Amino acid sequence: MTRRVRVPLLILGLILAAVSVCAEMQIDLSKRQALGKTPLDIAQSVSDGRLFVLLEGGAIQIFSADGQLLERFQADEDVTSLEVSPDGKRVYLGNAKSNELQFIDLSIIYVLPVNNSATKGPANAPVTITVFDDFECPYCARLVPTLNQVVAAYPTQVRVVYKHFPLNMHKSARLAAVASIAARNQGKFWPLHDQLFANYNKLNDGKIRELAESIGLDMDRFDKDIADPAVQQEIAADLQLGTASGVRGTPSVYINGAQLKDSSLGGFRRAIDAELK
Repeated sequence: MTRRVRVPLLILGLILAAVSVCAEMQIDLSKRQALGKTPLDIAQSVSDGRLFVLLEGGAIQIFSADGQLLERFQADEDVTSLEVSPDGKRVYLGNAKSNELQFIDLSIIYVLPVNNSATKGPANAPVTITVFDDFECPYCARLVPTLNQVVAAYPTQVRVVYKHFPLNMHKSARLAAVASIAARNQGKFWPLHDQLFANYNKLNDGKIRELAESIGLDMDRFDKDIADPAVQQEIAADLQLGTASGVRGTPSVYINGAQLKDSSLGGFRRAIDAELK
């Protein structure tokens, strides 16, 4: 006969509590960073880990998560406290002397080289609109009429630069990007661009070829270009540039290197007019 042994929960808890875990914390100083002035407050953005340091006299320094100085700017001398939004795009400053809270919006200006990308508008235009797009993206297709209105409204002041950012979820987006570069090599990027977006929800290998033929491309040259590894490398470079510049989806639009939050016609006008001033 088997005898069952019951251990009361209280006794079991005492047994577990008696088991001690030995551990110690290892502390390593990985970096020292000279600030030049006394730090008053420090905050960190959640999205990218940047550190914002408020120094005595209102100076603010911004560091990467690994301690590299990225930017610095001067706020009011009497600022005594600092907080930062989770995305790191807004800084909140407390001023003890004036008993006020200040809101400072930060715009990161990215360097977005044109390279061989297709462009529309004068090369010396004071405003460059850089668009990271996906030919199967419905939101990108909806942006096309707005961009056309912007170009018509600012014929000498705006240049549009097209960058490729085909998303993995769209099966034909990369092939469409390849085809558009092949069309660009024949001076017909924008006609194929318009046709691809007009048919964004119908794209496949056959449809893309049909559209290429419809705009009068030399198809022998087209076939040669779409097989050129340099075309794939160009798309990969655009993807890398976009990722490094904060592109998380399409369309992503930049006005002279600053990401545009409002891509309505009014949003474009406000951003462009601010640059022209």
